[in-house]
Amino acid sequence: MKEKNQNKAKGGIKTFWPENLDLYRDLFDSLALIVLFLYPFRKIHLGLDLWDTGYNLSNFQFMGTDSMDPMWLFSTYLSNAIGHLMSILPYGHTLLGMNFYTSFVPAIMAVCGYLFFTRVIKMPSVAAFVAEFAALSLCWAPTTTLYHYLTYFTIGASCLLLYRGLTENEALTIGISGALCGLGIFVRFSNLPQASLLLAIWLYGAFEFRDAYADREKVKMPSRVDAFRRTMLRGFWFILGYVTAFSVFFVYLGIRYGFADYLEGISELFEIPDNASGYGPVDMIKHLILFYVSKDMLYWVFRLLIIAVGGGAIYFGTVFLAKKYGNPVSVKRAQDPVAKRILMTGRILGAVASGCAVIFLINRNFVIYDYNNYSSVFPLAGLMNFFALCCCLYGVFSPNGKAKHRLLATLSAYSLLISAIGGNNGELYSYNNMFVWFPFLVLVMLEFLKYHKFPWLYGVKCVATGVILFFLYQSTLFGFNFSFTEGQDGAGEVRQYSVFDNKALAHIRMSYDKAYSFERLSEFVEANNLTEKELISFGYIPAVHFYLQMEPAFNPWPDLASYTEEKMSSNLNEIARMIEDSESGAEVGKYYEKPVVIICVDKNAGYSRNEKKWDMIYSFIEKENYKLVYSDSYFELYE
Repeated sequence: MKEKNQNKAKGGIKTFWPENLDLYRDLFDSLALIVLFLYPFRKIHLGLDLWDTGYNLSNFQFMGTDSMDPMWLFSTYLSNAIGHLMSILPYGHTLLGMNFYTSFVPAIMAVCGYLFFTRVIKMPSVAAFVAEFAALSLCWAPTTTLYHYLTYFTIGASCLLLYRGLTENEALTIGISGALCGLGIFVRFSNLPQASLLLAIWLYGAFEFRDAYADREKVKMPSRVDAFRRTMLRGFWFILGYVTAFSVFFVYLGIRYGFADYLEGISELFEIPDNASGYGPVDMIKHLILFYVSKDMLYWVFRLLIIAVGGGAIYFGTVFLAKKYGNPVSVKRAQDPVAKRILMTGRILGAVASGCAVIFLINRNFVIYDYNNYSSVFPLAGLMNFFALCCCLYGVFSPNGKAKHRLLATLSAYSLLISAIGGNNGELYSYNNMFVWFPFLVLVMLEFLKYHKFPWLYGVKCVATGVILFFLYQSTLFGFNFSFTEGQDGAGEVRQYSVFDNKALAHIRMSYDKAYSFERLSEFVEANNLTEKELISFGYIPAVHFYLQMEPAFNPWPDLASYTEEKMSSNLNEIARMIEDSESGAEVGKYYEKPVVIICVDKNAGYSRNEKKWDMIYSFIEKENYKLVYSDSYFELYE
């Protein structure tokens, strides 16, 4: 009878969940991977951007020194080469097709991040999924800017591989991590600082030696010489991978384009800080430091801290009161029912403090609720950035931290900081590359929530949790609604219109004004057989080259400050000379057809004007006897 009851208990309700828990975990794991992989493709059909999206697509399709600035070609060569390969795939000549192909990069990054944190770090699957989902939602830059996303890929992949290589002592994995850093230079030349990842190897050697010293009574401690030799060997494998990858591509580019031309193109990069602010290494580092210690950042952090201290004081008071009924550490461990009620009251009041923090941010208009606008989530992303850096620093310098945890904190800090260096947008790049550092922040918060030694920290737990949950809510809505360069003026135009007479823009939905203007422009270009001619675009509209399938006569984005007035003048003079020689018959057997000129005349385009360049383009139009043959509220076309 007793045995029968035991068998009944085994098949009863109490044992249902434990027996099937692994099944549900595997099911969630599979669904999480599917969602993370498919999520980046959700908006490949939405929005028409005249800036970065089409600029990169123009460089991909018309890759080469004839149509591109050599400086830009060589400084982002690997990005352009991969983009060019995508452009020759089926539908690679369309915006929809290229959005589809380039979206694989963030999809792979999110999946790899999820697998790393769940398989290697043993992070709870739900937490890892939420963190990577938020990282994808914050990918504000168009995926066609491959020099950004491949940079993030090399940063993330090199971090994850280096963690694996160091903790498992795998020389090959360390070498591959170094090779990815070496390749990062050819993705974007300003990725040179990625070589600082080598410092993580030295730090891990110090972390390991510290752990061995702490456990010297249980485990035989290696000598300083052995520890140094092991660290040096790991550094050697990393440097070998780095130098090998760099050398292979450097030699390839030198053979294909000529070493002199390559070095000349790269050397022009160092002139950019003289022509455009924010691109110098000192400017980038200064901007990053000022971001963390700015008055605006510290204002919000200190006020949230005040709310957290208030919530912690309330909970500490309830713990002090509950001690009259024993010495409870938490609600779960309290024996006396009165103590349990007192502690539960303290927890509720702490949760109220969390709500007060969120209400405070809402009432002070910390964010807006137009999810087509950066301001709906970027201020919160800045707080996440600040919180993550604090967690990373604590993880590295924690007195009780183990080497592996310190290494993960170091790599997360590296991912956070190095992403912000290499361009003039600073911390915005870190928001776009949250695949490593944000899961680490969530992981630390989960551990922090389990920590009950100091009751006064309860307020910090509640406020931090509330702000993070608020960020997750805002980031999700931002991720589903935002479309680069559309609706950011607050108008929130519905993106439900399409251009029918343009193959490159087939199935793309956009605002009415853009659809109407591009429909008319495309019809005119096709009707007059202008697609075979070269095109000069001006007025921050580099995308028209790809959208109209017209090859650039020179740099497709001449408005950029990095494209100097001297270069533009030289290019226009060269075109004028070829037109003159062709018309006069100076070069027998050669005929150069005047390129078409398209200018953006939209007064609400939101760009800064360089009046000297505008004078140059209009002077060129007048000198070469161009005629205005088409105009609307957006564009003027001269032929």
